[in-house]
Amino acid sequence: MSSTGGKGLGPSERNGNNDRRRHRSAGAKNGLLSRHVFRSNTDARLATMTSNTAQNDVYTRRINTVISHVRQNLDGDLSLSTLSRVGCFSKFHFHRVFKSITEETVNDMVVRMRLERAANLLRTVPRLSITAAALEVGFSSVSVFSRAFRKHFGVSARQWDRKSPLENSKNGQFRDEFPRYTLEDLESYGFEVKIRSLPKQRLAYIRVHDSYRSFSRIKNAYYRLIEWYRQKGGSLDNVSLYGMSQDNPDVTPLQLCRFDWCVKVPADWKGDGDVDVTDFPACRVAAIRCVGDFSHENKVIQYLFRYWLPRSRYQPANLPGMEIYRRQPAEMGWEEYDIDCAVPVVPL
Repeated sequence: MSSTGGKGLGPSERNGNNDRRRHRSAGAKNGLLSRHVFRSNTDARLATMTSNTAQNDVYTRRINTVISHVRQNLDGDLSLSTLSRVGCFSKFHFHRVFKSITEETVNDMVVRMRLERAANLLRTVPRLSITAAALEVGFSSVSVFSRAFRKHFGVSARQWDRKSPLENSKNGQFRDEFPRYTLEDLESYGFEVKIRSLPKQRLAYIRVHDSYRSFSRIKNAYYRLIEWYRQKGGSLDNVSLYGMSQDNPDVTPLQLCRFDWCVKVPADWKGDGDVDVTDFPACRVAAIRCVGDFSHENKVIQYLFRYWLPRSRYQPANLPGMEIYRRQPAEMGWEEYDIDCAVPVVPL
C-alpha cells in the first residue's frame, strides 16, 4: 500500500509504466534523430542541386565558347579534337556534354552552321557563285557542299532561286503570324538605312536556346541579366543593351535558334552563373531606326535582308544580327520597342 493513501501499483504495473516512459523517451530521441537526418538529407540534396547548377552553368558557358569559335572559324579546322580543346573538355566527355546541352552532335552543328551561312550569303549576294560560297564557309569542294545542301534543305543549291524560303520537313517554320512581304511591298516602304561603326566592346550575355518556344523565357533572361548587371555595380542610366539573334529562322530549325541578351561591361568583368562574357569585335552595321511592335520590326528586318542587302555594296559579316536598344524594353512595357535593327556588314 502506498503511504500516500492512494491505491498502490503492483510490480507489473510499475514495469509497464517504466516501459512506456522508455518508449516515449526513445520516440523523442528517434524524432529528433529523424528530423536531424531529414535536415541533413535536405541540406545534402540542396548542396548537390546547387553544385549541379553551378557545374551546368560552367558547362554551358564553355559550350557557348565552342559555338562562338565555330561561327568565327567556319573555314578553319573544326574537328572534334580541336573543338574539345576550345571547350576544355576531353574528347569523350565533350561529345556527350555538347549534345546534352545543344541537342545536336558536334558534327551536325558544324555542317548546319556552314550550310546556313552559305545560304545567307547566296540570298543576300546574288552575284556570289555557289563555288565561292562553299569554299568561304569551309567545304572542301563544291560537290561535297552540293550534296550536303540538298540533304539538309531538300533542294539543290543550283535549283534554289535564292529568294524563296528554304523550307522542308526540317525547316518549314517561318512563323505564320508574321507575313512574308513581296519585294514590291518592301521597295515601297523606303526605310532609311544608315551605315555606322561600332567599337570593340566587352559584352556580358545570357543565351536563350530554343528562343521561339516561349516569349516569357526571353523576358526572364532579360531580367536576370539586368539584375546581374546591377549587382555588379552597373548603372541603368547609360547601359548599352543589345539583343542578338544568332540564327536566321528562314534557314535554321526553330528549336535550334538562339537569342542573346547583351550588355556592355568593363573590360575586367567576368561572367558567373548563367551570364557569360565575350569580346565583340569592332564592326560596321547597316541600321534602320524602328519604333513599333513585333510586326513592324519584322517588316524592317525583311527590308534589310531581302531588299536592301542584295542591292547594296555590302554583304553580311559573319556576326549576328542585332537589336540596339535606345530605350529599355521593360520601360516600354514589352508591347512596343525603340531600337535600331542592325546587321553587321563588310564591303563586297
